[in-house]
Amino acid sequence: MNPSRSKARFVAIDILNEILGNKKSFHELRALGALKNLKPNEKAFVQRLVMDTLRNLDRCDRFLEKYLKKDPKLKVKNILRVGLTELVTGGASHAIVNEAVNYAASNKTTRPMKGLVNAVLRKLSSYEVKAWNEDESISKLPSWLRDPLIDAYGKKTVLEIEKIQSLTPPIDITLKDPSKIHYWAKELDGRIVFQESIRLESGKQISALRGFKEGDWWVQDIAASIPIRLLGNLSGKRVLDLCAAPGAKTLQLASLGADVTAVDISASRLELLNENLERCGLKANIIEGDALNIIDKFDIVLLDAPCSATGTIRRHPDLVYCKDGSDFSELIEIQAKLLDHACSIVEDDGLIIYVTCSLLPDEGECQIEEFLDRNHQFEIKKPNEKDKIIPEAWTLDSGDIRITPASSNEKNGLDGFYICYLQKKPNKT
Repeated sequence: MNPSRSKARFVAIDILNEILGNKKSFHELRALGALKNLKPNEKAFVQRLVMDTLRNLDRCDRFLEKYLKKDPKLKVKNILRVGLTELVTGGASHAIVNEAVNYAASNKTTRPMKGLVNAVLRKLSSYEVKAWNEDESISKLPSWLRDPLIDAYGKKTVLEIEKIQSLTPPIDITLKDPSKIHYWAKELDGRIVFQESIRLESGKQISALRGFKEGDWWVQDIAASIPIRLLGNLSGKRVLDLCAAPGAKTLQLASLGADVTAVDISASRLELLNENLERCGLKANIIEGDALNIIDKFDIVLLDAPCSATGTIRRHPDLVYCKDGSDFSELIEIQAKLLDHACSIVEDDGLIIYVTCSLLPDEGECQIEEFLDRNHQFEIKKPNEKDKIIPEAWTLDSGDIRITPASSNEKNGLDGFYICYLQKKPNKT
């Protein structure tokens, strides 16, 4: 039995208890030191096990129901969920069952249920692994998110989103020099998608791949790269990147020749942005502070606004379990304030790019509709799509862009994004 793997399993269950019991995100728990005593390979194992369990949580529970007379306490159920996830992903059944029982025995709350844990996981190991692999059902999103998404996109699209959500997402990268796309696709054993991105299989150690340390590329979901890719050459343009960290769009802007100022309120996130700029040999003026305090004028203002992040659930399945939608009204107010402030710092005939990684229209289409009612000097500018980077179906009648995880024919989908280019009309006075 591998003692290193044993410790990592225990950590994975502890993290799941915090996410589902105390609504803490994986990112927050990692920042608090949940992984601090683990080696890099152990950390990767924990993250993969936690995320795989969350991606299939509803499906896990349906399989567990067959062997449970009543719903056990959360900590016991999480032991079973993690055990089942390991079993169906090819783990050694004997070690998995033993470690689950050991975890149950180590805690006075779960100790009385170690016999149940042993019995249920042994039955699952014997009868359900094959059934799981043959079963085509998928996990449903929690109703607080599923219901408004059905209202917005219809049940068929939501089912497609849920199917993609159940898959481990691939790794997408953006090149510093897009002209070398064919070279890097071959070098990294990836495939070219949407003309200028490269998609790699998941599970690779990013920092060990060729070109990473040299700064030839950075990780960025295809959908997240679209807002800047549609701008073309930015030489000589003064561009403000509000809420910039961790900085993939800042890197894009700088690589396209823009004079970039990047603002974020988080010192730790800006530190990561600085590291990425240095690694890639790119420059930007970094400002730590509140975006609302910026008073200089810019040709282009990029506002990647704080949002629910519901478009990134394929990468961060914990988000739907540590949120319930109750704080979204506050986020929507912040978005409106930032948009209105962007009006005051963009030059006449300048451009505001409003972006959210949200699937909720309240943070996208509705937000912009209300903005235009308040600010008559702006109009939506339909992107110039001479190269057809994106499908026509992504562009709405009003000219803004809506991407869902199911918008592409790509098997593993994309992140969900809303993109709107707001052109400021010239001042006629």
